[in-house]
Amino acid sequence: MTKALRLLASDIGIVIITAAILIGVYLIDTVTPLGEPVWLLYFVPLILSFWSGRVYAIPAVCIVTLLFLISGLLLSPHGITFSHAIVYRLTFYLVFISVSIILWTIRRRQNL
Repeated sequence: MTKALRLLASDIGIVIITAAILIGVYLIDTVTPLGEPVWLLYFVPLILSFWSGRVYAIPAVCIVTLLFLISGLLLSPHGITFSHAIVYRLTFYLVFISVSIILWTIRRRQNL
């Protein structure tokens, strides 16, 4: 049991959990109708990447998330009008990029 907990607390454990959550949120995003704010769950892997010791974990999660958001927008069944969905996703893009930059700046200052 302690081996499993040490693995989960290690850097590779955080990377694996982050990747699994990122893929899970993406799969949920593609099957839920547009307008459902499932994409807010993309903040969870972003916060987990902050705990990773890897310097470029935050930008990597940000880039993958932004690509998943585009794909999720195109693959999700329609729930609201497409123009409203684009506005919601664009707003989330801006907020997500801003939070990513803030977290990456804090992370880089911690490493100095």
